[in-house]
Amino acid sequence: MHPLSVSLGNAFAKGWPSWHRLRLGNNLRDEEAKLQLPVDMATIMTEAHKKSQSSGIAASAGAWVEKSLITLIYGSNVIETAGSTLGITTRLCQDIFRGKPVDAYIDKEDPAYREHLENLAETHRKSDMANVVRSRREVIGHANALRFMIDHVILNNGAWSEELILQTHRILYEGIDDDVVPGKYRTHEVAVCYSSPGDKKKKKTSLCMRAAAVPRYMTAMVEHLNHDITQAELSGHRDPYTLAARYHHQFVMIHPFADGNGRMSRIILNTLLLKYAGHVAPFGGGNDKDDYLAIVRRAGVVFHREDMEVDFCQQTCQFEFAKFVLAKSKPGLEQMWVWASAEPEDEFLFRAVDRHVDGGCCYTSERQRTL
Repeated sequence: MHPLSVSLGNAFAKGWPSWHRLRLGNNLRDEEAKLQLPVDMATIMTEAHKKSQSSGIAASAGAWVEKSLITLIYGSNVIETAGSTLGITTRLCQDIFRGKPVDAYIDKEDPAYREHLENLAETHRKSDMANVVRSRREVIGHANALRFMIDHVILNNGAWSEELILQTHRILYEGIDDDVVPGKYRTHEVAVCYSSPGDKKKKKTSLCMRAAAVPRYMTAMVEHLNHDITQAELSGHRDPYTLAARYHHQFVMIHPFADGNGRMSRIILNTLLLKYAGHVAPFGGGNDKDDYLAIVRRAGVVFHREDMEVDFCQQTCQFEFAKFVLAKSKPGLEQMWVWASAEPEDEFLFRAVDRHVDGGCCYTSERQRTL
């Protein structure tokens, strides 16, 4: 298996992403100005497309995309109080993305073991070997699941299907929890409690869609997704941010699995963004978790009000989240512009790309302390 960065670089060189004309939805047009990008988004994407066709250039794009993928895995796990530190996440993901074997088990004498224990204590999880192994599996499964979906949807240009989603969840949740059957829709009712470990404030709990309705809603979701993609490709216009936000929210509202739904929703979100915008939108640091969960709660109210009453294509529960996604896309768009506008012989600017990725996407130690 080729390293992921190489595969992504090769895909860039072949003209991916498919650079249809960017046409943001009405709800996002004012948001673009708030990003204060060096140039408009359409120019960034057009110039990146041109740059990707240059001989020997695309490999550097794969490298910064890989860094962004690691950051999104870390942030996505932070939201769920899962996984480990940014450093451990980076090391595990780099090995996985580069085709190296990775073991969830770790010797107590390994210098990283103490780092694992400290992270577990800081995040109000029990600090023992069992939870160290679980936290490593949460990173490993997340990285493998994300790579699997990227391979299918982007590198192999495969269609979306329920089987793809089931298999991705199977990979994500393998060996993590004996009470959860990976890759199977839930057959029992679940409720979501919006709280954090160590948080003494009582948070609201909301019931999810009934289990009996899950298969029907998942079939409809996949059909709508493939239809929306086909229509966008036929028209030559795309709004990847609204598209990704819509199906993130559809998935979250259906909540098809016993656990792992949040991470799955963000894998779907970022796979769509990566395919149709050329970047991802990592979040999870600072106040991101509270802001994100508040948006999801509000979207749930809109979803249940519109469900069965408003045509699918006219539903609006994703609008607020689309603005959030666009805001979190700023570092990725800036990375893309630095890469696209650099001259091949200008080593200083190419080094700046790596510095910008580290500074723009990865969370600083100060942010880590606030999580």
